[in-house]
Amino acid sequence: MGYISVSNVVFGYDADNVLLDGVCAVINDTDKVAIVGANGSGKTTFLRLLAGDLQPDSGQVVRNTDVYVVKQINSHGTKSGGETQAFELGRALGSGAGILLLDEPTNNLDADAKQWFIDKMHAYQHGVVMVSHDRELLGHVDKIIELEKGKIKIYGGNYDFWVGQKQIMRESMQNKYVDAEKEINRLIATLGVAQNTCQHHNAKQAKDKQNRASGSRIVANALKGKSQETEAKKRAKIQAKINRQIEVRQELGRQMKNDKIKIPVPNKKFYSKELVRINAMNFAYGDKKIFQNFDFVMYGGNRVRLCGKNGSGKTTLLKIITGQLELQSGSMQTFGKIAYLNQDLSILDKNKSLVENVMDIAGVRKHEAHAVLANFGFRGDETIKRVGVLSGGELLKATLAVVLGGENQPDLLILDEPTNNLEIDSIEILEDALNQYQGAILLVTHDQMFAQNINVDSVVSLARVG
Repeated sequence: MGYISVSNVVFGYDADNVLLDGVCAVINDTDKVAIVGANGSGKTTFLRLLAGDLQPDSGQVVRNTDVYVVKQINSHGTKSGGETQAFELGRALGSGAGILLLDEPTNNLDADAKQWFIDKMHAYQHGVVMVSHDRELLGHVDKIIELEKGKIKIYGGNYDFWVGQKQIMRESMQNKYVDAEKEINRLIATLGVAQNTCQHHNAKQAKDKQNRASGSRIVANALKGKSQETEAKKRAKIQAKINRQIEVRQELGRQMKNDKIKIPVPNKKFYSKELVRINAMNFAYGDKKIFQNFDFVMYGGNRVRLCGKNGSGKTTLLKIITGQLELQSGSMQTFGKIAYLNQDLSILDKNKSLVENVMDIAGVRKHEAHAVLANFGFRGDETIKRVGVLSGGELLKATLAVVLGGENQPDLLILDEPTNNLEIDSIEILEDALNQYQGAILLVTHDQMFAQNINVDSVVSLARVG
């Protein structure tokens, strides 16, 4: 049996950025494995170490089989991106290599192409290792490797098994947090009793001192000093235990940190009638027709998903509605406030602070901007962070704060493949935010689970015209 063995591997791009710290794993040539973790946790780096593109700073990676690598294709869901992805995956699946190493294999695939890949992966007789945040795809693996803070945890099951195990760990941490709280309170009470006992002893010794003859005073003072020293050591030990339990509680609190955000309920009334109306639209890129005599209407409160094969015009339609592309013929009317959340979350000024961005884009005063950011988990010095240094999850929350955090929320929020560059935790944060938002949503996504979780109520299918 072929395998890739990882033994005590340490890797960092510099001394201050150690991504992998003594990790170990064995991947057999029959395993179907997903690598998961937060943005910046080292998923692609780990894949490159498995492939031999990078060498560890210490430790060993042993490949006892041949590998085939498909790197991530950076595309925004265009026809060329989807077709290129499917072509490269087809070559990999036809290679017969012992272990395929794939970086985000389903990112640019439409629904049909993704199902084709899942079927082919199941039929592939050798190993497959994938970096992926695609929860549907993760349901079809038999092992998940999670990277976190330089370490890895290996779960012997698919996405549902992993979620279940994570829930068990969260409940265990919660129980330990409660136990630490109880122990702190018990020790504080014990310390209080010890202090009261000490005060009582001091008072009694003072009284006894007055009643003793001067000849026995030296002995009494010595006994008093010894007693005080013993009591002080006892109190110091109790305080040390309290301090240790406080550290345990703080660490558990950090691990249990809740990143859920709070979307304010604005006083405004959301537009309830037509938001978009398109009649008899024609559109083409040169000789390539995209839309021919196309009609589309969307109403306030609707949550609409655009579906269709790559190249059917999904992103083109979004760009026309948002004014990034001009209508070539036909008519279009839009009503209410429309906001567009693009894939790369680039609406913020990377050179300005969070609070400055909220003030500029949401049009609010400084104290209001701080209140908005607090709802999205940014407090104190975090509000003056420069946007350019934010992690992927932080950038998502900051963008949502700008778009949805104020009183003047959009009547229609347009999303183009919003989950493509997000890790699973950030996708869940986005889902929670959108389920709090009361306006309409027009969505392009290949992520079926995401569409279900934000309660999409209708689907518009686009077909290729030419």
